Amino acid sequence: TILGHCQGQDYKNPTNVLCAKALGTFHSLLSEVMLPHILWDKCVYSSAGPHAETDDSAGAGRKILSEEAAGIKMGKRLKHPPVRPPLDCINYAHYLSYFWANDERTRDALGVKEGTVDEWVRCQDGGVPYTRDIVSTIKYHRNVTANGYRALVYSGDHDSVVPHLGTQAWVRSLGFPIVDEWRAWHLHGQSAGFTVSYTNNMTFATVKGAGHTAPEYEPEKCFAMFSRWILN
Repeated sequence: TILGHCQGQDYKNPTNVLCAKALGTFHSLLSEVMLPHILWDKCVYSSAGPHAETDDSAGAGRKILSEEAAGIKMGKRLKHPPVRPPLDCINYAHYLSYFWANDERTRDALGVKEGTVDEWVRCQDGGVPYTRDIVSTIKYHRNVTANGYRALVYSGDHDSVVPHLGTQAWVRSLGFPIVDEWRAWHLHGQSAGFTVSYTNNMTFATVKGAGHTAPEYEPEKCFAMFSRWILN
């Protein structure tokens, strides 16, 4: 098992053979799950770019074609159109954002000066080259809260990219005393998650049913959570 063979090992580059084998099994099983939201179906990509829509919904097809047709008129800006996901995939909005952001009307509305941005591309996995030189941000969080700034840390409880248990663990590692014990918070008479408050004005909350980007999956709950927190 990972717990049995990987103590003290670097999970990305294990030197222990048994640890490497256990991690391989784990990642193989995890590959069957949509990591940002473990209960959603994985998005299956079947095309390399815009083409005639095969969705059964004529209305949906017209919408898709209108978005892409507007993009085609952009000419040279359509250099790297993203792969189209299925219509019911959470990433479909990300796909359409490429055409929306490169539309002349959008650029004009946002005040983008002509010639300054050739093509807008949404950040994707591996698309932004950078060096990971900060292993932990805990000391920065401690510094911010120690200086009196209020902090709301929240996690979708169905996220497997940054699981809420891991977030809860590093919040707990700050060592702040609890001032308001674990309790449910509610929306429309139903539990919307759980929350706990610490000294130094730090609050941790989970968002029930939400994935990695919690507001994307549960916008109403996240809006209610933030509104209540900002109003103290």
